[in-house]
Amino acid sequence: MSQVESLIDFRRLMQCLALRTGTILNQADVAKDCSLSHTTAHRYIRLLEVSNIISRAPAYYASRSKRIVKSPKIFFLDPALSIFLSGYTDAESLRKSRELGGYFETLVYLSLRGLCEVLTPRAQIYYWRTSTKREVDFVLEHGRKILPVEAKITWNPTISDAKNLLAFMEEHPRASQGVIVHGGNELLRLHSRILAVPWWWLDR
Repeated sequence: MSQVESLIDFRRLMQCLALRTGTILNQADVAKDCSLSHTTAHRYIRLLEVSNIISRAPAYYASRSKRIVKSPKIFFLDPALSIFLSGYTDAESLRKSRELGGYFETLVYLSLRGLCEVLTPRAQIYYWRTSTKREVDFVLEHGRKILPVEAKITWNPTISDAKNLLAFMEEHPRASQGVIVHGGNELLRLHSRILAVPWWWLDR
């Protein structure tokens, strides 16, 4: 942390990243919005990562080389910290925030990361996005098995929420099932290949 030259700049970068949690990281945009050089922004982001404050989820491709070069998604490892840094201090303003979906996705990421770390071998977390902007929030890879997962804050998920999961499974036959993690309380079978589970079910 001795590499932090300005605590004010460092905090501003943390606030900027907090508003982007659960989204694809564009370091150039972050640097511009924080009025920092690209080199400084990159260094501060790396410091947050090695300090286990943020984490990256790489893009999922069958080609492992593409996974390295494509932009990752960024997540805070403490969803509450990302909310606080974003300036939301009460439940009502949080519910109305445009970033609410990103905070929920961050909460789901934290739970999935915990699940991945107890598996042997450790499972990896990716995200999937196509050139036509079809996107699946998470792709879990464990050996030869892959599981696509969508995070939907809705209390009543429907089959329309699973369209990107079904598209992913059509393109990647190794995925036989898909999961929607939602904000409600019911365990639902939306499709023969799609299960919807409440967010708290991941931590059971």
